[in-house]
Amino acid sequence: MKEPASIPPRLLRGTVPPLLVVASILLTFLASSLTLWLPRRIGYLVDELSTGGMGGTDLYKEISLFLGVALIAAGFSKAMRVVPMRWGVGVAHLLRTRLQAHILSQDESQVRQRRVGELMSRLQSDVNSVADMMALGGHSIIRAVFTLGIAFWMMFQRSPEMARWMSLLIPLLMVIGFVMLRSIRSRHLEVQEQLGVLTTYCQESFTGLRILRGLGLEDLRMKAFGELNTEYIRRNLKLSRVEIPVWPVIQTGFVIGNALLLWTGGMKVIRGEIPLGVLVEFQQYLMVLQWPSLSVAWSLSLILRGRASYSRIKEVMDEEPRIRELPNPAETFELPGTPLVFDSVSVLLEGQPILREMSFRVEAGERIGITGPTGSGKTVLLHTILRRQDPDRGHIRFGSMPLEDLPLETLYQHVRIAPQEPMLFSMSLRENLTLANPEVSEEEVNRALDLSALSMDLAQFPDGLDTSIGERGVTLSGGQRQRAAIARALIPDPPVLLLDDSLSAVDTSTESRILEKLLPAVRDRTLLMVSHRVAALRHCDRILVLNEGRLVEQGTPEQLLNAGGYFATLEERQRLQARLEADDV
Repeated sequence: MKEPASIPPRLLRGTVPPLLVVASILLTFLASSLTLWLPRRIGYLVDELSTGGMGGTDLYKEISLFLGVALIAAGFSKAMRVVPMRWGVGVAHLLRTRLQAHILSQDESQVRQRRVGELMSRLQSDVNSVADMMALGGHSIIRAVFTLGIAFWMMFQRSPEMARWMSLLIPLLMVIGFVMLRSIRSRHLEVQEQLGVLTTYCQESFTGLRILRGLGLEDLRMKAFGELNTEYIRRNLKLSRVEIPVWPVIQTGFVIGNALLLWTGGMKVIRGEIPLGVLVEFQQYLMVLQWPSLSVAWSLSLILRGRASYSRIKEVMDEEPRIRELPNPAETFELPGTPLVFDSVSVLLEGQPILREMSFRVEAGERIGITGPTGSGKTVLLHTILRRQDPDRGHIRFGSMPLEDLPLETLYQHVRIAPQEPMLFSMSLRENLTLANPEVSEEEVNRALDLSALSMDLAQFPDGLDTSIGERGVTLSGGQRQRAAIARALIPDPPVLLLDDSLSAVDTSTESRILEKLLPAVRDRTLLMVSHRVAALRHCDRILVLNEGRLVEQGTPEQLLNAGGYFATLEERQRLQARLEADDV
């Protein structure tokens, strides 16, 4: 996987407030300076006590001063930890928001190319890793730089020879920690990728629970889940085998270093080359430097994790949306009363032609039926009107206005669709219906319920419209979900209504009842309705017949019946099927 060229790039720009950075640096400098003043004071006290140059009163004052400075240093130390945590939360929030907005800006085919669990892993775990890298990792590096810099400056003032020896020990321990952490990035990527697979698997299992139970696949599914979970644990353990030994190795190095310091420094004290206070002071410096040295290795771990996660996020952010608005789209446009024109429209999906040279005109207020064999391009045709898929050749216009000149928000306000497989959210039925128009009146809601025939089923719901329908509307039947989608599309009373086989899950009598109410109610609106049922298509002013992405027939229902083509064959087949069903009864 390609690594980002630099950190932070445009994606991270503005995520860290400058004032918080300045405050963190200042607090870190003050905390480090005061903390490192304490070993110097201890060395002074030891020297004074060993030479008998200090009385009880002076000792009391020195101890009081020592405690006071230590408490102030502790206060600054706490504050310097709180500030990065605050900006870390902000970084995660802004980065997650930008990633979410970018994903939502992409068209459906781009989003569907990625597993849901994979996207969730990047929105959660990867974003948190990047935030930790910038906040905790960045702060730890700053703290280590201040602490090590000030400490060595003070040590070289007291004993250059011992300071040079210490300047070799500390970097050596850091190098050991870095070498041990080099493989963290690749192993962390493996863990994140497996987490995405596991999340997707769980999401699919929960969504398809009825199917799994109906086919008796629960045991097989659980076995497969166990294998995926075992692999996730294996990758985590593989990562832990690198991370866990780092701290004991570095701590052991400090213990050995402390022993060497006591030996070399002790021999100097014995020979009278340095006072005892210098040895005690350096021993205190070594204790203080343990955490900065450990934090460098820890920060490197965070940075390696963060860079690995950032490369995964950047991979998504670098994928430009296929459906894009013009820099200066049309600001005002009146869609009602405007014809819809397809001019030699062709659409390719993964190199395969889906629509071929499609040309027709739909007058404002006209009711158009669309039919054809499975895979003939009916749904894609509707999706091009909503710009879910732009034509590869040709143009779509509302009057003289090209579709791509319209702001997407304006287009979505004027054109609404009720799909065959609607998406309902885990909230109440009312909230699903008024999702795009929360301020809609009760009268408009009741009108939509009546036109979609969903009002007949309200008595079945324990809390009426306020009944929670579960994730994806799981508590509703297929027909109820489709009628809810029709009601949701009708509530804003759009100038153009698209019905994508959205009555396929209801029985023919309910379909007739809906169309008998719906079609007169939207007489002054443009309607495009995909259906395989001749009874429904007979209500349309004109019918378009598609086959292999081509417009092979068009005309009124009577004209197509007399033409003897696909529509006439479909009508005869359904009439015979209805007769056979009646004979069986």
